[in-house]
Amino acid sequence: MKKPFYKKWWFILILVVIVIGAIGNAIEGDEKESSQKEEAPKAEIKKETSAEAGKKEGKDNEVTIDMAAANDTNVPLEERIAKIATDLFGTKTTDGSNRNITVESMGDMYYLKMMIDDAVTKKNTLDYAQRNTVKLLEVLKDVEDMGNININWQANFKDASGNSSIGPAMTALFKKSDIDKIDFANFKASNLKDAASNYGTHNDFK
Repeated sequence: MKKPFYKKWWFILILVVIVIGAIGNAIEGDEKESSQKEEAPKAEIKKETSAEAGKKEGKDNEVTIDMAAANDTNVPLEERIAKIATDLFGTKTTDGSNRNITVESMGDMYYLKMMIDDAVTKKNTLDYAQRNTVKLLEVLKDVEDMGNININWQANFKDASGNSSIGPAMTALFKKSDIDKIDFANFKASNLKDAASNYGTHNDFK
């Protein structure tokens, strides 16, 4: 009596080869996925670091701020502040909305308003605003005729009835003397409220 085909050596050998191949593919796929997860944050960190390092010198094709133009007193300071903010943050937010950058002045106080970058969580949104504020202040520190500045990050908020309206998400007032005191090489964005003369956030961000 002949053995059933599934008991023959050649069939068993084929099964072994298939199983080994499947295990190998599964391991290789896990390694690739793990490698991609590890590499993604590095790329993001590199981008953020190079942006900060190249802000004035234009390293790694990141944002370049023309400090000669920023210090051109023939151009109103309001326009120069708006230009710096636009160069740093762009005309669109991360969700594609208009940044709506405006600068007004009253005496030596300048009022900058712009839409905040949205994030998955309110905490991340606030973190972005704080870090971007520090980037902006670092440039403004080198604007020779800079006055005091109130930075107002705006966001869309919904009331209890579901109606949407734009309002201040984070505001920070810095006197020129406040900006001059900051050692940006060692300054943490989380300490922003302690460095500002006045600081506040919307209740949704508290």
